[in-house]
This record gives sequence, C-alpha cells and structure tokens, in this order.
Amino acid sequence: MSLRRKYGGALHHTGVKPTRVATQGDWIAARLTGTPGVSDENNVLKLGWDPVRRRWPKWLQALGISEQQLPKVVAPGTPLGRLKGSLATHWHLPEATMVMAGTTDSTAAILATGARRLGDGISSLGSTLVTKVIADRPIFAPAYGVYSQPLGNQWLVGGGSNSGGAVLKHFFTPSRMAELSRRIDPEHPSGLDYYPLLQPGERFPVNDPDFAPRLAPRPADDALFLQGLLEGIAAIEAAAYQKLQQLGAPYPERIFSVGGGASNPVWEKIRGRLTGVPMVKPIHSEAAYGTALLARRLLAQT
Repeated sequence: MSLRRKYGGALHHTGVKPTRVATQGDWIAARLTGTPGVSDENNVLKLGWDPVRRRWPKWLQALGISEQQLPKVVAPGTPLGRLKGSLATHWHLPEATMVMAGTTDSTAAILATGARRLGDGISSLGSTLVTKVIADRPIFAPAYGVYSQPLGNQWLVGGGSNSGGAVLKHFFTPSRMAELSRRIDPEHPSGLDYYPLLQPGERFPVNDPDFAPRLAPRPADDALFLQGLLEGIAAIEAAAYQKLQQLGAPYPERIFSVGGGASNPVWEKIRGRLTGVPMVKPIHSEAAYGTALLARRLLAQT
C-alpha cells in the first residue's frame, strides 16, 4: 500500500490500490529472498488467520481483501529460499545462506526458555503479567482475552493481567526493590491482601473494567509493603493459571519466568509458594536465541 507523509505527521492514502497484505516480517523476508507473498502462522494471527482451521476467514472478503492479496502461510522454521546473491556478497555470507520463516518475538522468547512439555507454564513478568501454558488443544475465551497460537504440534494458551511490574516501579526504583527484597522472608506471608493495579480495571483472570485496586492498608515498613505487592501479583499469577485450567488447559507442572521480574529470587520463592509449582530457570530468555533454535532445526533435518 502506497502512503504519503505530509507535514504534521499525518498519513494519507494516495489512491493506489494495494496488491499485497504483509506483516513487517514478511516484508523483510521478501527483501532478503526477492520472493514476496509468504508468512509464518504466528505473525499472521494479527491479520485474522484462523489457526485452528489453518485458513483465511471468509469475513476478510467483506473488507475487500481477496485471498490472492494474502500471503501463503507456512510453519515457523520453513525454508523460504536463499538469500539474494547481491546481499550475500554485500554481507560476505555464503551464497547458500537460507532464509527461513520466523515467528513472533514472544513465541521466540518462549522457545528460548526450554519450555516444551505439555503443562509447561511461562510467566512474563514485565510491565504487565502475562501467563501462558502449553496445551494439547487450542482454547479461546474472548471474554477474558484468552487466546491460543500454534507451537509446533502443541498450543500456547494464555492471557494478560493489568497488574505487573509497572505497579512495583510506581512505588519503588529497581535498586530500592533489590535492597528491600533482602529484608523479606518469602516463607512467611505478610498478611496483606493486595490486588496491585495502578487504576481501576482488570482483564484477566478477572474481566471487570471497573475492578478496583487494593493497595491498602500501607504499612510503615516499606519492605512489608513490597512483600504485599509481590504476594498480590503472585496471587494473580496463581489465579490466572487456575482460570486457564477451568477453561480446559492443564495446570502448570513447572513455570519458566521471563521479563525483568524474573531476576528477583525472593519473588520467585513467593510465586512458587502461592502457585504450588516449581520455578524453573530458563535456558535463555532472549528472542534471538529462540529464532536461532528454529534455524538449528532446519540444519538437523538436512
């Protein structure tokens, strides 16, 4: 689709009829191989791809998008073709360098952790709390924002809470949290009953746009207050996995943790106590490592 940028930053359609629909990754892959029109089955979820029937839904036609404009969808790690000769020469790479279909950054990060078994849970402890579990079938619950995406022959089922690290950073700097954490005994509950949110509204595991935060009473001891916040988010994590189980996913047998909060050993022990699940140290947490694993699978098959 051709766009024209005008002063003020507004984008305007030039009237040129679009010929192809593509994600950012598709565009990059096409530039690398010289062959457009192919995408992976994770990135195309954003375009409306039906991951269960593995086809484009008919409602896209009502938007004036024909199937000829949509990419051919392949599994992550599928060879797309060789790197263009001019690029191989420019980057001093072998002419036989293969370009492969990738995946989303979040899925690549999960591949990097080593999570692979049915019942493996993955908790992303970033600004918000995202919980996912590996299941043998897809589960969709729009009322809770629960969705599924393919992971080889398995499925990643999950949802996201509005609680998370953003609440912690609202009250404490990272260095202050590290200092206070050393004063917390994770085996002895604080006695506080918090639901840490910065403003009303929750989406998962509770779906209520008016859901009120619980951050009181605040004790005079900052370490006790931080412990209450950590326990509150850990309790939401446990409730999230319980909700996924109620919807038909397995309850985690072990949990891999990614994101900034994964580096706090005190919080890890609190989470293990409240979820009742062993916390497993990821092999890696970088998405780039996960994409490298996709490449290695191809090499193993050749």
